[in-house]
Amino acid sequence: MFNAIKNRAKQIAEESKKAFYEGLDETPTPKEVIEAYKVLGLSKEASFEEVKSQFKALSKLYHPDTKVNSDSEQFIRIKEAYDVLKLHHKSSN
Repeated sequence: MFNAIKNRAKQIAEESKKAFYEGLDETPTPKEVIEAYKVLGLSKEASFEEVKSQFKALSKLYHPDTKVNSDSEQFIRIKEAYDVLKLHHKSSN
């Protein structure tokens, strides 16, 4: 029974991952990748863990729901940069 639950959980995770990336098959251009690293304030050698950490920190700072330093346009740029780098790291693996 435990194995059946474990296998179903894996299946759900794979389906979720596939659904997330569906329609996002295009790999970002090198120019988009470089700009995304600049937006997040990272070097182009940064690992995906560093990208994720920086995205979390910046999104907390600029999220429109926060009262201090909220900037929805900057938040959108940060989110788009993160999405580009997520695709970049996915396609390079």
